[in-house]
Amino acid sequence: MTTQCENGHIACSKCCGELRNKCPMCSMPIGYNRCRAVEKLLESIKISCPNVKYGCKDMFSCSMKSSHEKECIYIPCKCPHAGCGFLASSKELALHFSHRHVGFGIQFTYDKFISVSLNTRQKQIVLLDQNDARLFIVHNNNLMDTGNMVHISCLGPKAMEGFHYDVLARSQTSTLILQSFTKTIQDNNGPVLRTDFLLIPSDSSGFGQLKLDIRIKSH
Repeated sequence: MTTQCENGHIACSKCCGELRNKCPMCSMPIGYNRCRAVEKLLESIKISCPNVKYGCKDMFSCSMKSSHEKECIYIPCKCPHAGCGFLASSKELALHFSHRHVGFGIQFTYDKFISVSLNTRQKQIVLLDQNDARLFIVHNNNLMDTGNMVHISCLGPKAMEGFHYDVLARSQTSTLILQSFTKTIQDNNGPVLRTDFLLIPSDSSGFGQLKLDIRIKSH
């Protein structure tokens, strides 16, 4: 919202709060009278999405910038392969990964279990869906003598959030199960903090290997 003082000086509502409702130009009270003419002018100005170079062609008013950026499906995501700095929308990134890093990911099909094995100190496995080319990350955090924390994220925009998944870790005496929903990330290099994870005790892993059965369900 845009406001003005009695002398016509303009400020946005956020700035008025920071200025304690005192006009910085003339010290008159400000923040109580809306300036609808300026608001209409700002609404008529269309701007491009910051992700235009990654494929977004949407145009919107300044007031819609924040909400669009939160939901834009073209938000750039970084390639999860170590040492690769490729940055693109999630769709382009999946194509890049499947062509440039052949053999570094595991293909899967929604709603079907796959068996994967990773070293207890291996930080991640990349899963690539065979149908719609989405990338998922199986995160593994080694806790030394305690065991391993495992959970799954989806690499992409927030609109891709919420894939239900199951992770099973079997030993000779028991089966541990995690049923949860994926969160989305755009960069796998930073810390990924989750409150829901599968804790696999160190004595459940055989010869330094984690053997998991994973199923990601389609929306």
